[in-house]
Amino acid sequence: MATATARETGITCDQCKGEFALYEEYVYWYGRKLHQRCASVAAAEHREEDDDPAVAARLLLESGARVVLSRSQLRSLIDLAVARGLEPVRKPDSGRQQWYGRMSGWSAARVKGGLAASEVAGMWLDFLDAGRMPPLRTADLSVLMDVADGRVPA
Repeated sequence: MATATARETGITCDQCKGEFALYEEYVYWYGRKLHQRCASVAAAEHREEDDDPAVAARLLLESGARVVLSRSQLRSLIDLAVARGLEPVRKPDSGRQQWYGRMSGWSAARVKGGLAASEVAGMWLDFLDAGRMPPLRTADLSVLMDVADGRVPA
């Protein structure tokens, strides 16, 4: 989010279509020019969408966008899947000196081969418990959401 100043007449808000006064500051947010009050409303709507991590995850999967979720959203998604009976698998390769993304207990070959929902949940928890953000892949989010949404049994 950045601010700019209307240095000419005829510039309009992309939200309310009202014209900016000459030298009025406006917000440039996600490629849109907005009045301060319109930006506040847009930001509130954006936060409401983020309140439900399942909605945020579904939108990411539908859009094909890069997976970017917060730590709390990841934990909430795991909790949804666990509520459906999923049992997270924690460090299945420990004792073999294997690691993936500098996380011991996970072999790169296992992760590259594709993870089941229980493995995704376990790997994410292992990273989160170590205070690190896990690598997020669309395929991993998809298999976890299949369980969380009840499309696939745990």
